[in-house]
Amino acid sequence: MTSLRARLRSVAAVAATAALLLTGCSAGTGDAAGSSEPLPDAQQNLTYIPSYGWSGTDISQYPLEIGVQMAISQTMEALISLDKDGKPQPKLAKSWEWVDDTTLTFELRDDVTFSDGTPLTAADVKGSIERYIAQQGPLKTVLAPIVEVTADGDHKVTIKTSGPTGTLLGVLSLVYIGQAKYSHADLTAQADNDYWAKPIGTGPFVIKDYVANDHFAFERNEKYWGEKAKLKTLTMKQVTDVNGKITALSNGEAQVIGDVPHDQVEQVKSMSDVTFTQQNSLNYYFLWFDNKNEYLKDQRVREAMWAALDLKTIQESLFGDTAAVMKSYCPVAAFGCVEPKDGMVEYDPKHAKELLAEAGYKDGFTVDAIYSTANGAGFANMMQAFISAWAEVGITVEPKSLDAATWLSTFSTVNDDGTHAWDMDVQPNQTITGDADYTIYRLYNCTAARLGYCNEELDATTKQAQVSTDPDERLKLYQKAIDIMRADTPAIPLFEINVNVAMSSKVKGLKIPANEFIDFREVYLTK
Repeated sequence: MTSLRARLRSVAAVAATAALLLTGCSAGTGDAAGSSEPLPDAQQNLTYIPSYGWSGTDISQYPLEIGVQMAISQTMEALISLDKDGKPQPKLAKSWEWVDDTTLTFELRDDVTFSDGTPLTAADVKGSIERYIAQQGPLKTVLAPIVEVTADGDHKVTIKTSGPTGTLLGVLSLVYIGQAKYSHADLTAQADNDYWAKPIGTGPFVIKDYVANDHFAFERNEKYWGEKAKLKTLTMKQVTDVNGKITALSNGEAQVIGDVPHDQVEQVKSMSDVTFTQQNSLNYYFLWFDNKNEYLKDQRVREAMWAALDLKTIQESLFGDTAAVMKSYCPVAAFGCVEPKDGMVEYDPKHAKELLAEAGYKDGFTVDAIYSTANGAGFANMMQAFISAWAEVGITVEPKSLDAATWLSTFSTVNDDGTHAWDMDVQPNQTITGDADYTIYRLYNCTAARLGYCNEELDATTKQAQVSTDPDERLKLYQKAIDIMRADTPAIPLFEINVNVAMSSKVKGLKIPANEFIDFREVYLTK
């Protein structure tokens, strides 16, 4: 029988051969300096093919979709941003203060306008936060401490919370501010929904056009309150075929592409006038079980499916140094993402079969697994590796590759009996605030009910960590929470992902932050 490593090498070899045919025998080290003289303004038009696609444009509805955040962050802004160390920095707010344990005030800049010239006011902030809360979406649990938002004049906002919280500032970096007249708690208002579908923001770019599963087109905001973007236009193009992305870079249809697979990195580096950059990030892949599914509700079955996966071999063969096997339920670079005391589940197919037999499934069963095609071809290869591994222990998994919009609809559907419209889901995610709370509490608490999992002890522990301002105490609580999750196995943490981009040497000023949301305001093209 052919080994897993051999099968994976075969998949990688086919992809690498295709890349070689596309890039030809072009010479170059990928570090060409290029000219430093900017192109004329009329030629400052850049096309970027990002790592992820998008299923919509309403950031208040899809606040955690990486592709949506990446796009909308070009045209909308938050009160604060987080630096590379996860520390809050001024954005629309010039300062903030915890007046007491439950009262947070923000002083807004007085020189900010939306792209239509309308001044930013405290009412805009109040309305936007209340819309996010009303959505009852992925951020509902981390926004739950907010009990009241008031606009005190034009430039002061006061937020009252139900108790002390050490995580709210990080969460507010994800709340983008729209105009108050289109931001109400009544989500049925058509004018509001139309606005958020194509928002007018305070950011450096204006949305010119959007086509689902295809592209975002932006133009420079000539009325931007800060330093104007150097690019005249920016297009984000969704291309799910890896070879198509590399072709676009090689023939100049795109100047920047993200998520170059491990097996094609050397080919991209060999392209003339192309530079390749990679760094650690807060991105990761995980597999969720529907914890109410007929088979998957048994913890032994969930652990068996984890033990059946040789994640190290899959990582080395398919991802190389572009990824690493996870050591916790969120990237260890984030505060509180500690390793479980008993370690992660080790690859052990014999033990997997034993667990399945104990659970009464010696002869296996059949379940499905959904994933979005917007995540790229690498996901399909990874899923095939998983499916082969599960087949070795008697489990049949039927993959369902869906476009971004269909995936989101399927992922969000809950049946009358409380089960989901999927048995397993594999997707990318981020611990974007740099704090374990954003993953452990937001995704796995009972109120969220996002995967049919509920452990009241976990809830109590994470809530206690959320209100603590003592880092040492919070670390101890996060350790307890991670240990509970390891024992329950509601999901499989898969791989921490290093973000990378390949770009024309004519592109200057591009920096990749840990959250992968590139600030294109600083980017420009040279001769």
